[in-house]
Amino acid sequence: MNKNSLPSIFISHGAPTLPLDSIPAREFLKELGSIYQNIKAILCISAHWQTSIPTVNSLEKPGTIHDFYGFPEELYKIEYPAKGNPELAEYVSDLIQDKGIYCDINHERGLDHGTWVPMMLMFPHANVPVVQLSIQNHLDPIQHLKVGRAIEELRNNKILIIGSGGAVHPLGYSGFRFGSKTDQWALEFDDWLTDAVIHGDERLLINYRNFAPYPERAHPYPDHYMPLITAYGAAGNGAKGKVIHHSWYAGDLGMAAYQFQDSSIIN
Repeated sequence: MNKNSLPSIFISHGAPTLPLDSIPAREFLKELGSIYQNIKAILCISAHWQTSIPTVNSLEKPGTIHDFYGFPEELYKIEYPAKGNPELAEYVSDLIQDKGIYCDINHERGLDHGTWVPMMLMFPHANVPVVQLSIQNHLDPIQHLKVGRAIEELRNNKILIIGSGGAVHPLGYSGFRFGSKTDQWALEFDDWLTDAVIHGDERLLINYRNFAPYPERAHPYPDHYMPLITAYGAAGNGAKGKVIHHSWYAGDLGMAAYQFQDSSIIN
């Protein structure tokens, strides 16, 4: 392991209103961006882009996708003018295909809110190129782990790998309840996930539905869990994680963030 390689990161992006809400997760992302001022580009695995096979977007100027409804009008006016990086897209595709996994390249899709919402907080000047990598429709943790392992090399080249999803994402089971206390089942799942991340327990993380408490409540539809698995995989075999942020939003929406790295480097 190259001691100068970047970690991989998982963040919880919450609701599309995150840039407007004065909550701890927003302030955390603003501070997180200040740590990574010397990177070349970002590869973001967003929970909001699902495809049948891994796919990267390749545009010089990816557009801002407002893939949500029923939110304040001002959100639909936000444009995040980040540059893309077609060369990086090709590189990512090649790395994945070198591992025997077919990877497509999309020349039309811009950045969905799972990417541009956290990126506009981390890099408000849009001065870092951004490429997106999709999650797959099968939502198979093992396959997402393999994709993560395939792109591990990026971290040695000043490419920051970010999985953007949700540590606890109960939409479909529990809705937004502003001002409500966090339910006990959510706290128990969160505690379990934190412990599995810290110990880098691959068996538990990929088999969370068998081992975690209340997985059907924490992730009724596990799209927001897959970016975590990919980010974990991208840190390499034997990697462990640490909690770099922890908070709750609107009751049961877990906003934790984790950093994954070789266990000999984590302090």
